[in-house]
Amino acid sequence: MSEAPNPAALAGRLSTSIDTDDVEAEVEAALGSLEALPELAVTDHVAVFEGVQQRLSEILSDVDDA
Repeated sequence: MSEAPNPAALAGRLSTSIDTDDVEAEVEAALGSLEALPELAVTDHVAVFEGVQQRLSEILSDVDDA
């Protein structure tokens, strides 16, 4: 069984390896895509959600690689 993630350890790792402001801005930009949902047909929401999920996965992958 693996241990639960330790947010403090991750934050410490982030502060020494990458610019957390850049990561935060990228996450905010990805989540900003959700603001378009009210103007879209419900059938188009899935594509937006998938795009946001994909971008967040890429950001997390970049953090893991750092």
